[in-house]
Amino acid sequence: MRNILFISFFSLAFLIACDDADSYDVREDALINYKTDINGEWSLYSIARGSTDLSAVHGTNLKLTIADGTFTLSDPKMPFPTMTTTVADFSSGNWSFDDDYQPTKIQFTNGTDVVPVNLMFPLYGKNNTSLGLEFSLGCGSVKYSYHFKK
Repeated sequence: MRNILFISFFSLAFLIACDDADSYDVREDALINYKTDINGEWSLYSIARGSTDLSAVHGTNLKLTIADGTFTLSDPKMPFPTMTTTVADFSSGNWSFDDDYQPTKIQFTNGTDVVPVNLMFPLYGKNNTSLGLEFSLGCGSVKYSYHFKK
């Protein structure tokens, strides 16, 4: 009898504690897929070639300014994906994502040449404060990683 009372008590407590799923409020903006926004000035935080940190060697003075489909590099001599052996070097031009909402690549272009670059980590919506680019400067087996911060 005691076991039946015990089970009845916990069953009743469980039923009282459970709410109807329809009573939960969901923020309306949580269901909206926002277009990724990276406009602003990005400062180079770190550089790596493979697993070797090159920040002390090359410095981190490079700035990447991105505004509504255009980009500009502060130092046109600093190695960057747009300075490769396969296309004409350029330090300003246009850019676009492969997907405006969940991009995995960014393409830099000077009007004729297109340089696709992998993103190191996801970018979502607004308020992105880190931008990671992974690319090769001619030799496909050697990967460079640039980590920018706003």
